[in-house]
Amino acid sequence: MENAFEKRGYLLEDFRLFHLNDAQGTDVDFHYHEFCKLLLLRSGSGGYTVDGQRYQLEAGDVVLIDSHCVHRPEFECGQPYERIIVYISPDFLLENSNTGCNLQEVFDGTYGHVLRPEKVVRLKLFSYIQQLEQELSTEEFGQEIFCKELLLRLIVEVGRTMRNCSVCRPKATVPVSGRMRDIQQYLDTHLTEDITIDQLADIFYFSKYHMMRRFRQETGLSIYGYLCERRLQLARNLISQGVSATQSCYQAGFGSYSAFTRAYGKRFGTTPTGRAVLCAHRDETFE
Repeated sequence: MENAFEKRGYLLEDFRLFHLNDAQGTDVDFHYHEFCKLLLLRSGSGGYTVDGQRYQLEAGDVVLIDSHCVHRPEFECGQPYERIIVYISPDFLLENSNTGCNLQEVFDGTYGHVLRPEKVVRLKLFSYIQQLEQELSTEEFGQEIFCKELLLRLIVEVGRTMRNCSVCRPKATVPVSGRMRDIQQYLDTHLTEDITIDQLADIFYFSKYHMMRRFRQETGLSIYGYLCERRLQLARNLISQGVSATQSCYQAGFGSYSAFTRAYGKRFGTTPTGRAVLCAHRDETFE
């Protein structure tokens, strides 16, 4: 993924919850975490760029961000911005998944990164969050077990909602530049081909350095980072359909299986054949 971006925040436990309410806006550059993040926007409106796509958020929206997924929140100073953020360890998701329920898929972009659930579902999600928040403030008997159950209910409910074809999924609104959007679309339709920066610059009549700089500024990813992300998603979909890891690697456009497995493990926390990649987590908080 994007080694040029800052890694923000660390996690020691299975999960942590933050309820933040202010009007200070955000001044956060593109970054990534080694944990997954679930954000529920209680009030306010703003933008969120995830995986090179910018979404305009409304109160009640749910944002889902996978580990190592480059993103950036954009909220203006002076506007109320209340959000509940849950950091979740990929190991926790792996340990509580089974054959018919892969909790990692809730965050990995398979069904999108932003969800706009209808009112009845939104109230249910906020109810789970409120109960979880209240339980975390106690030291009652069985608190850890109860908190784990509430979090799993929240994640499963989000996962079920995401699979509902009638649910609203806000469309991405960027890149603002039509030329950058054209480059994204070209990359998306030529994933399995050998694409070079020089070729792209010639096709779109850009200075290659200007093109690379503009693409990063508007999407948060380098051109190769964006291409790698899309190829990894394609390979993962192929594997889920029963295609072997080796075949998926080359069908998705990777030229080296060893490079593919390293990128896959870093992105998804597991090898293409399903073995977990162990990560160390430390404790610190960031937006």
